[in-house]
Amino acid sequence: MFRQVAQLPLDYDLFKGHDSIFNWSPAGSIIFGNGAVKKVGSEVKRLGGKKVVVCTDEGLVKFGVAQKVLDSLSDANIEYSIFDKCEANPSVETVEKVTALAKDADMLIGLGGGSSIDPAKAAAIMVTNGGDIRDYEGCDLFPKAPLPVIAIPTAAGTGAEATCFAVVTDVEKEWKMAIGGSYNIPSLAICDPELTASLPPLFTAATGMDALTHAIEGFISRASDPISDAILGKAIKLIAGSLQRATFKGEFDKDARYDMMMGSMMAGMGFINTILGIAHSMAHPLGAMFGVPHGVGNAICLPVTMEFNLYSNPDKIAEIAQLFGKDTSGMDQIEAAKLAVDTVYELLDSLPIPPLSDWNVTKDDIEKLSEEAMKGGDRSTNPRETTIEDFEKLYEKALTLKK
Repeated sequence: MFRQVAQLPLDYDLFKGHDSIFNWSPAGSIIFGNGAVKKVGSEVKRLGGKKVVVCTDEGLVKFGVAQKVLDSLSDANIEYSIFDKCEANPSVETVEKVTALAKDADMLIGLGGGSSIDPAKAAAIMVTNGGDIRDYEGCDLFPKAPLPVIAIPTAAGTGAEATCFAVVTDVEKEWKMAIGGSYNIPSLAICDPELTASLPPLFTAATGMDALTHAIEGFISRASDPISDAILGKAIKLIAGSLQRATFKGEFDKDARYDMMMGSMMAGMGFINTILGIAHSMAHPLGAMFGVPHGVGNAICLPVTMEFNLYSNPDKIAEIAQLFGKDTSGMDQIEAAKLAVDTVYELLDSLPIPPLSDWNVTKDDIEKLSEEAMKGGDRSTNPRETTIEDFEKLYEKALTLKK
């Protein structure tokens, strides 16, 4: 059921037309709509949950978002505990703490972005399988099914509610691990766009660019397929039409928030089957080594890597210009593809995304970053093969953006 791309060789028999065989794995169940969070308690009960752990962060507790979930659980007479110390790049230590709290639970709820949903997924594996979370880096390496997980995203970004991966940072090794598996998709995603209405512009922009990176990298992936193309193309169109509105008028523009959450979720559904590309290979070490938020790292790296990939998949990149609403009539394929790249650069320039220098990333760090990027599993599905020298040039360009 699950495409084991962490070990995908560059000569993997990817989808190449009607003579190819491909596999496509759908997400778990989804409840979507404004006010959907009110259904949490009844859904836990329907799924047989009696004792749950809510995995979230201090901000969502402080601003009352977590209370909406807790109230729904209380109304359904569900016993719960809460862990509210999730950080931007969830660590092995955080997973261990959630696991200890959940040892007697029968379900976990991840409330937040990927920083809360991913440790809930990882802890669900640990409760039933034991050992060390590092033991399960890769694909389908845990023998027992995890505890059920309900994912409630409060940002339109990671798409973690619809993916079979949990990304966990090994702080000691400065390495982000991807733990994936057929049974690691949340049993249920409850997507309520109203939960994102009060997100500040920087957070909205960064998470939105994360979602756009998922959609674009999945769309141009060497492992793309017709089903994923349809889903990811729609995700690109939704995000392209709503990200700026959600960033600058998000408190008032409910339609933009709705479309961003739908686009983010659809991007997650698509890329678990196509995997991603080298923007992610670059963003992961930025997060692991310097604490750069994942969305910021992807935002900076996306247009740089699109430009690098342009001649390796020009037809798909040209189509992205049209999905952004650009008129490509009279243009040849390369001209349209260049327009798509320019459009994403312009989008980045318009958003309140900080430069990498805000996290003290300098040219002196490029060599180490490039070495780490070369280890990324997403390289295998990138349209163009990469060398360490390529990454060095890409990081050098990324450092010049948003200054």
